[in-house]
Amino acid sequence: MKEFTGRFAVVTGGGTGMGRELARQLAAEGCNVAMCDVSQKNMAETVALIEEDRPPQGTRVTTHIADVSDESQLQRFRKEFEEQQQTDKLHLLFNNAGIGGGGSFVNDPREEWERTFNVCWGGVYLGCRTFLPLMLNADEGHIVNTSSVNGFWASLGPQVSHTAYAAAKFAVKGFTEALVTDLRLTAPHIKASVVMPGHIGTSIVANSRKVMTGTDADELSGEDIERARARIGRMGLDTAQLTDDAIRALAAEQHRRFLEEAPTTAAEAAKIILDGVKAERWRILVGADAHRMDELVRADPENAYEPAFFERLIQEVGWKLGG
Repeated sequence: MKEFTGRFAVVTGGGTGMGRELARQLAAEGCNVAMCDVSQKNMAETVALIEEDRPPQGTRVTTHIADVSDESQLQRFRKEFEEQQQTDKLHLLFNNAGIGGGGSFVNDPREEWERTFNVCWGGVYLGCRTFLPLMLNADEGHIVNTSSVNGFWASLGPQVSHTAYAAAKFAVKGFTEALVTDLRLTAPHIKASVVMPGHIGTSIVANSRKVMTGTDADELSGEDIERARARIGRMGLDTAQLTDDAIRALAAEQHRRFLEEAPTTAAEAAKIILDGVKAERWRILVGADAHRMDELVRADPENAYEPAFFERLIQEVGWKLGG
């Protein structure tokens, strides 16, 4: 699919981050876009940005409230898509929505662990199940599933538990790689790509907290603060002097750093993804850090979870750590 003009695309998680930028860049090329998110406010902001970009006349952009971990909500989204976009065909499916959380299989609540897994993996699986019939109706199609560098390196470092997100992203990667052969045999007009971003400047930290707790960093409940304090303690840091306000400030700073100090912006990431789709690449690494991490893990998989490996990785990919 060398161009997107006149095509129909679905983007999950279109309210912020890479989903927002994918929707903007697709619409700018004259692609009709239907996005879903759990926040109507965020999607309205995306639509306003698209309108400022002045897409080609006749380009349809629609918004739909849907939690991608809930199949019934995705099925409602598909029905709305057919009605509002006036089509029974879909050319591009970007299963992009994701959240963090549920880091420890031992210490974190089962509900949080499964919420993260069900959004990050279930949203991809259910997205494909829900929209595949419309892609079968099209003359050509492309499924684009967002995994992560945590889909080939299941860690944030030796002091941080990271099981739910990493397990989900490994599942996305394996599923998409298997789809390459499956589609070649059963629906050769549809391609599949797995996207593995490194550190991209998005609001996933704040969005994840909002999804999990319904609050922003400065509104954390007493229970949320104590859980955050326990996690900091498990990282080997002294929490005795940390007040509740200090915990809130750390949460806000974590969001700011992740968004503003990333080596790759969401807009840059979206362009890399769309260029990869046009080139029919099934494996799309996003960011120089992702490429270098991939090289390091492949070269020394046995030691990939040792502290010395992490120190080398941090130095070579240029990530900034700290409070």
